[in-house]
Amino acid sequence: MVMTTTEKDKVKVEPAPGWPIATGDYVVGDPKGCIAICTLASEGIYAPLAKLPGVAIAGPCKTENIGLEKIVVNIISNPNIRFLIVCGIEVTGHVTGGSFKALYENGVDPSTKKIKNAPGAIPYVEHLTVEAVERFQKQVQFIDMIGIEDVESIKLKVEELVAQDLGAYPEPPLILELEKKEIRELAVPLPPLAPTILPSISTLATLIDDIKYRVQLIGRERRLTTAVGTMRAWGIIAGMALALAILGLLAIMSLIS
Repeated sequence: MVMTTTEKDKVKVEPAPGWPIATGDYVVGDPKGCIAICTLASEGIYAPLAKLPGVAIAGPCKTENIGLEKIVVNIISNPNIRFLIVCGIEVTGHVTGGSFKALYENGVDPSTKKIKNAPGAIPYVEHLTVEAVERFQKQVQFIDMIGIEDVESIKLKVEELVAQDLGAYPEPPLILELEKKEIRELAVPLPPLAPTILPSISTLATLIDDIKYRVQLIGRERRLTTAVGTMRAWGIIAGMALALAILGLLAIMSLIS
């Protein structure tokens, strides 16, 4: 771990190679800055905040699961970050800021990866290890400015925290790569609903298998999607099921005739 010192003899280190590790909507400032800023649903303020002295990275966060995971990954892979300011307008439904605070204060259930006492709709951080969460809790101080969008007010807090910087966290960067998920495309396209084009039994079976797969996929992913997205997915499945029922009826009528 390469170390350097500032004019005030505060130890600074190099973040993990390729930092920030996790992709997302953010602006990188000074990688050796001591502050990370999450602006929640307020997208218009993070770019100027990232330019402030002492700020390592700033960006919004909309979800209380994958969004939080990415921020934690980028923090623990840069020991120079010692403060996390969570500001901006809270995300309706997700309650991302409140869930982030709960993660910092309470941690997660090791068996389910659910954030303890989180107010969000789907507060599961399935890709974070318990070690990663504990490192996050130890490395940074959580600065609650939820609901505040005023850039000048946040700037004053940044200046205050920079003056309190004690230097890099005394452990190497903790690198955690988020799992990359693959979404399989529909194997067989739906045939048009016309009496002149009747599906074969094998086509119907293939379509049914594909629907089963999609139901399983939604069951696995539903905790990491919004409630609206989940209802939309079930609506699509219901529509496909109705279409299959009609196709099956047509096929039976064709066999009888």
